[in-house]
Amino acid sequence: MEIVAFLHGLGDGPESWAHQVAALPPGFAGVPLDVLDDGGFGLASAAEDVVRALDRRGVERAHLCGLSLGAMIALQTALGHPDRVASLVLAAGQVRPPRLLMAAQLVVMRLLPERVVASGSASKAQMLAVLRAVADTDFSDALASVGVPTLVLCGSRDRANLPAARTLAAGILGAELPDPRGSGAPGERAGSGGVQRGARGVPDHAGVIHSGGDAEGPGSG
Repeated sequence: MEIVAFLHGLGDGPESWAHQVAALPPGFAGVPLDVLDDGGFGLASAAEDVVRALDRRGVERAHLCGLSLGAMIALQTALGHPDRVASLVLAAGQVRPPRLLMAAQLVVMRLLPERVVASGSASKAQMLAVLRAVADTDFSDALASVGVPTLVLCGSRDRANLPAARTLAAGILGAELPDPRGSGAPGERAGSGGVQRGARGVPDHAGVIHSGGDAEGPGSG
């Protein structure tokens, strides 16, 4: 049985992947993981959490499918623990988030009350910790080190993430970026050729099986 570990975006939770897990073809099992905990946050420590979650389930190697923050954690896991990752689907991920934009978001978020900032399963403290960690991230020089089959996904109207998607596809050897015009805005990333297709396409991209399909994916974050 091949395992596909799903990593959600900021503001979502593991339950947001229910549709994708149910759509996996025979021979594959989906494992949605929680990417946040009650402590601080760092991409390296989040990648360690992914590995520990796989260890607890007795999984030696998994396909990783991540959305937004989850895509960055999936990439970090592949870089730090290449022996544990069979393939990647990176949806709406980032390589080097815009520094000025991240700084502005942090300033605004600090000033807003908890009830406004908290999103889904993430508290204000968690949101701030994630933003600080993401603001300091730069995968630019590490992309060439990724050695697993990689599928990059992004909606054509997701202007914040489309440049990074192209950078990921160009920097990771053999990575595939389907025509973004097949999907739409951030909330419609799965449209035709989005996260749903990617989740089912991981095995195909890795040369394991042939599968397809499309449906709506989890929300942005």
